[in-house]
Amino acid sequence: MFKKSKFLMGLIMLVLVVVLSLTISACGTTEKPAEKPAEKPAEEIEITLTYSDHDPPGGMRTEFVNNVWLPEIQKQTGNKVKFNANFGGSLLSSQEVLDGAASGVTDMALIFPDFYPEKLFGYQIFKLFPEAPEKWENIALIYKNALEELPQLTKELEKINQKPLLITVGLPSVLGATYKIDGVEDIIGKKWRASSRWHLESLKHIGANPVSVPWEDVYMSLETGVIDGVLTNYDGFHMMKFYEAATEIIVGPQLWWATPFLHTINLDKWNSLPKDVQENIMKASEIAQGKFGELFAKELERTIEEERAAGVNVKIADDKDIQFFIDKELLEKNRNTWIKEAKEKHGINDAEEYINKMQKIMDDGLAKEK
Repeated sequence: MFKKSKFLMGLIMLVLVVVLSLTISACGTTEKPAEKPAEKPAEEIEITLTYSDHDPPGGMRTEFVNNVWLPEIQKQTGNKVKFNANFGGSLLSSQEVLDGAASGVTDMALIFPDFYPEKLFGYQIFKLFPEAPEKWENIALIYKNALEELPQLTKELEKINQKPLLITVGLPSVLGATYKIDGVEDIIGKKWRASSRWHLESLKHIGANPVSVPWEDVYMSLETGVIDGVLTNYDGFHMMKFYEAATEIIVGPQLWWATPFLHTINLDKWNSLPKDVQENIMKASEIAQGKFGELFAKELERTIEEERAAGVNVKIADDKDIQFFIDKELLEKNRNTWIKEAKEKHGINDAEEYINKMQKIMDDGLAKEK
């Protein structure tokens, strides 16, 4: 009996020792709460912005964006901002970019208003004034004044959640034909393509048969005879190698491409950026805007020389050719159409005043050219 009691006492003591040991051990190994990682200093923050452009690399404008503008932003922000740049419609096509830019699929984008004539109706006003200065600084001043004096332009971008950062423009208008042309009158009775309704109206007024063909299909359409010619901007014509199929061309230096190429940023993304980054992006864009003039001045001559060397017959438009596009009856008809639609469909009640203001802006730009 004594032995059994002694055994039980020993067993109880052993259990108590084990329990006490485990308790002490548990208390000694209590884990500390995980520390939050230290936040990076503001100067070390890195921001990657996605940029989408429907044109392929190798063109005047796309090379400028990739080699001048985006690097200038990196430089001015001290490399805080880096880019995931997508060209040739690899992220968003020309027909997808408006929705993609608005929703944030891409942070920054090239938007060409001619592809969105309803949502960006206000920008159609530039096409109603086909004759313009040839120097970039005077063209840039026209865009600057228009954005300041025609509030519809800014409103339309805000509706699609966009802020403009940079404006570029294509080289002047070019008529490229698959057959011999000595002057604009030679397009009469032929099938001609243009992207803008106003250019299509011009072709129709002159006597051509206007045809709508998607940009991506123009080359094949020229080769197969679906169209006999194309009216477009000269750098786009050259970049897409349309001159391989349309070897007879007329270039009009006074006939600007008019519609601006808008390089924008999503407003939500913009508002999320630190203030110093915003300021440096705007500074970089201003610097790049000035540098674009150097490229623009040389590119027309370089493109003409390159195409002539390739066997293309390049003619510079004369006064008679220009008159076809600045015909008083044609311009009055197009402007009245714009005014009517501006009032009835787009809420621009002072549409006549828009035309008057735009006329003065153009006159001032042309005066500076002299």
